[in-house]
Amino acid sequence: MESKVLTKINILSKNLIRSFPTSNHDNDVDHPKFYKLSFFDQFALQMHVPCVLFYPIKYSTFTKISIIHERLEQSLSKLLTHVYPASGRFTSDGQSINCHDEGVLFIKAKVDSQFCDFLKDAKKDIDLALDFCPKIDRSVSNLSITPLVVVQVTEFACGTGIALSVSSEHAVIDGFTALKFVYEWSKVSKMGINIHSDKINCFTFDDFGTIFPPTSDDYLLKRVKSPRDDHYHDLAEMVARRFVINQSVISKLRENVGVVYFRPSRVELVIAFLWRALINVYRRKNNGRLRPCLLSIPVNLRGKVDSPRYENSFGNFVLEVPVKFIPRETGMELQEILLLIKDVIQKTNVSFAKSSDDIHSLASKFHEEIQEWEENEQVDVCMASSLCRFPINEADFGWGKPCLLSFGLRRSDMFWLYDTQCGTGIIVQADLKKDYMDMFGCDKDVLSFTCDE
Repeated sequence: MESKVLTKINILSKNLIRSFPTSNHDNDVDHPKFYKLSFFDQFALQMHVPCVLFYPIKYSTFTKISIIHERLEQSLSKLLTHVYPASGRFTSDGQSINCHDEGVLFIKAKVDSQFCDFLKDAKKDIDLALDFCPKIDRSVSNLSITPLVVVQVTEFACGTGIALSVSSEHAVIDGFTALKFVYEWSKVSKMGINIHSDKINCFTFDDFGTIFPPTSDDYLLKRVKSPRDDHYHDLAEMVARRFVINQSVISKLRENVGVVYFRPSRVELVIAFLWRALINVYRRKNNGRLRPCLLSIPVNLRGKVDSPRYENSFGNFVLEVPVKFIPRETGMELQEILLLIKDVIQKTNVSFAKSSDDIHSLASKFHEEIQEWEENEQVDVCMASSLCRFPINEADFGWGKPCLLSFGLRRSDMFWLYDTQCGTGIIVQADLKKDYMDMFGCDKDVLSFTCDE
């Protein structure tokens, strides 16, 4: 698929947005000066991960981009008063966040393209969205001065639309935290919520750094120091493509699975379907030989661990669950792939205990297993992350809901799943090596069960 050339994006200004000052100092929120990082933060991907939301703008609603900028800046400032770590910086030892309100970097930009022209091209080539991600120099030498959150607002020609990119440091902010941050920010913007409103208290700041302390185990840390996406150093080979799986197709997938002991969720069905198709791609690349394949599935622990206090916890609170396909142990029928995934996830859910030590041990065990498989060159590796039921489609800042979304930086073979606007279907953003994508897009089942829009 030939990519359309996008007119160069011009950066207009950069400034730091800090928390909203209150006139009554007696009512100022008393924040801790440091936010200690946890075991889960320690093993998160050490990089900024962007999410880009595209919005059409009606001229009758907003006549000047300056109005949009002002609204976004003021509402972000209000939110930061309550989400104080997002405005911080890493301490020099990298073990904590210095919460002295250094600010979120806010970039204003402009592009000469018309929004409708871009949208038409981007729905066919979602990689065009990467041009709207802020460029961030995240090196060890300047980590203590690098913002944890970077926002870029790009105006399209004639004010026909905007691209809102929010890039967050994954070593502090997981997917739940990042998407909830965007959604809560949109609520403050649209509703003009007062700085002291309890509606802004969207996160709890649990002492995860003490409850789940970082490890000093050099073997476990090896994977963090040599992340799997080092194998994908040639990013030009990575491409993304969107596939839509609507409700009727999900029903057909359920029929194809046949009778099983549980009713598969739409996410379970779609992940099984995608993984099976990708295993077939790997087989074709290996001259028809099936190889072991590792599927990593991030599982949000909020709501699963037996403590209500963690349901809105800020930070990383995700367990990366390894699902292992081994030829001759598991067949290639959709039902067999589905049952393999269900069995692993179900056993993991049962393993969740009330003790933080048990959760810590389980996370360490999974981390070791994933590391062992990733180091084996005879194993294919991929990931599937479900963002379904996250309210990212509802992020209305006052000018409507986003019409297009893009996630990540195309680092490794990965599927991002999120809801269609109606909420019954699933949109898949597939990030694959280009030669894999060429075969994946031509797979007969992928062609039969998906559409581009």
